Amino acid sequence: MYASFTNAYNNSYINSNSSFNSLGQVGLIQTPTADSKKDGTIALTFNRNDIWKLGTLTVSPFNWLEASYFYYRPADLVWNGTPGYYLDKGFNVKFKYKSTKNYLPNIAIGLDDFAGTGYFTKEYIVATQEIKNMKISFGMGWGKFVGANSFDNPLSFLHKNFDTRPSVSSNYDEGGTPSYDKWFRGNATIFGGAEYFFPSIKGLSIKAEYDPFDYIDFSASNRPGASFNLRKKDLDINVGLNYTLGEFITIGASYIKGNTFNISFNIGATFDKNLRSKPKFDPNLEIRNNKSKSEITFYEDLLKNLNNNNLLLQTASISDKKLDISISTSQYRNALLSSSYAGTIAYKVAKNSDIDINQVKISHINAGIELNNITYIANHLDETKKTHIEIKKRYTKLDSGNNSYKEHKFKPNVNFPIIFSSVSPMLVNHIGNPEKFYFGGIDIQHTSEIQFKRNLILSGKVNYSLFNNFQETISGPGSDMEHVRTDKVQYLTDSNLYIKRLQLDYIWSPRKNIYAKLSGGIFEDMFTGIGGQVLFRPFNSNFNISIDSFFVQQRAYDRKFGLKDYKTTTGHINFGYLFPMGIESNISFGRYLAKDDGYTFDLSRRTSSGFRAGVYFTRTNVSAELFGEGSFDKGFYFQVPMDLFSKDYVGNYTNFKLSPLTRDGGAKLEYDKDLRGLMYNTSLSDFMHSW
Repeated sequence: MYASFTNAYNNSYINSNSSFNSLGQVGLIQTPTADSKKDGTIALTFNRNDIWKLGTLTVSPFNWLEASYFYYRPADLVWNGTPGYYLDKGFNVKFKYKSTKNYLPNIAIGLDDFAGTGYFTKEYIVATQEIKNMKISFGMGWGKFVGANSFDNPLSFLHKNFDTRPSVSSNYDEGGTPSYDKWFRGNATIFGGAEYFFPSIKGLSIKAEYDPFDYIDFSASNRPGASFNLRKKDLDINVGLNYTLGEFITIGASYIKGNTFNISFNIGATFDKNLRSKPKFDPNLEIRNNKSKSEITFYEDLLKNLNNNNLLLQTASISDKKLDISISTSQYRNALLSSSYAGTIAYKVAKNSDIDINQVKISHINAGIELNNITYIANHLDETKKTHIEIKKRYTKLDSGNNSYKEHKFKPNVNFPIIFSSVSPMLVNHIGNPEKFYFGGIDIQHTSEIQFKRNLILSGKVNYSLFNNFQETISGPGSDMEHVRTDKVQYLTDSNLYIKRLQLDYIWSPRKNIYAKLSGGIFEDMFTGIGGQVLFRPFNSNFNISIDSFFVQQRAYDRKFGLKDYKTTTGHINFGYLFPMGIESNISFGRYLAKDDGYTFDLSRRTSSGFRAGVYFTRTNVSAELFGEGSFDKGFYFQVPMDLFSKDYVGNYTNFKLSPLTRDGGAKLEYDKDLRGLMYNTSLSDFMHSW
């Protein structure tokens, strides 16, 4: 029993300190291992030596999948006539099988730079075994793994095509397409190594590996201009040290190929739970002595106490010991949490008012739409009884909204229009430019919202640029298509004061489970127009269908009220489906901003904390030659709930989307208040995720 406990502890310790190799993958120094970070992990790795600078963003949507995107700048290769200005980028993916037996190794299969120029293109199979404070890895690699020492491909017995590896993929097009006709083909080689974790110094490890690479080929493809002096190899063994600072930062130093010092810096976090603990629910109550059983007095007390706790009462009604209330809150993402808090406050106010209730139904209102109905047995809301969550789950009734709140007796007066306004700093960035990993800056953003009615809302964002390095960019990539995205640099640099959004929305629900919206105004940096959206989201189903259509005109570069000549109609039919484990697929068909027709496929995973990561690609009737570098649009994104970092509950998210290169093909209109996000907490699957 004692030995088993010790082994479990060591495994946990080692896994929490898995290091990243030069390409940002969980690995040794230059070679991969069969480890991966937990699902919901984001990591950013910077790696530098005399040969290159390398930046990698890695996301783990699942504990069996690791996807990364890298920017690579070698010191010797030439771009635009200047050494050291060449910039390459690519995608890596790794699939992992974790053994259920401690005495069996984990196994991973990986594809590196599988849709790029081929400088790093390689495939591998690797096994990693943990033994006390050590990890030992052994693998076989193809492609750029193959250096001086190689052997015939052991996969040749499957088919003779595995004997040789094409120098250029027949599927290359303009780059960016999967080079599947090269995968696992040609000669193979072995690699491997070990990492030892010092038990007496938490976070410190030492590692050594066999390095199979030929650096003139690996990361340079024998390209003219590759410096032999920089890339020559004196030793096949790499050694290094790693040190983890706290939970989020890892620093690594290594000596590679017998002559080059290499340093890496990694910052990452796993968003599978709150990174800060939340206080116990302790509502701010003002309870006055009220035994008159007067409903109007009860409603007034209920209004004051719910509003004092940011659970804004919209309407209320009581009949036959059943209390119905509707609330609006932007503080809580979890409707079960906010409804139970509101129900607890209502139960306490009713009890103090000597009003007998046995049922409390909570409705959430957003933009005048009743999203849901959540019905509790009243005494399950009594904190003194410590009702178990499983009891609540069994007896709580859940349903979609049907706008029943409009029939409630108590309707507090609301003096429209209501104006919300705030000023805050805003990080502005541009990723996807060919000459630098990152362009960004800081704006001051004034955000405002005017509610003329509950469901008639004007949203605005006006920005003033304080600092940025956008002026360092060269104009965007050339394009023979309509410049619906490739003029991004001109928009970023033309004016310091600009209107980012000024959008008017009318939102309504014509019938249960159907939601609709009409919109007009400035939707985004580059387009203004009018349009609408309809969403069908059945409460008891895992699918949703929506249709959107917009007529838009391109904005002038200064992003004020001026317009350019280009006009178009864009629209899509969208189908979404939620699979088990929080896996969501979305596919849309329609016309894009550059008048190209096609489809977008999107696959994402949402963890129990609300963190979401996904990948997407778009194929249209535009040829690879017309689309330009990259061949078609693709990328990945993640969405992080901000209350993971906060000691309080907050309802907003931060979003990050990365495409390899800004192109015009497959470009979608960006607009605020997408019904698919606005109508969250309207299906049973949302609630099952929230328990």
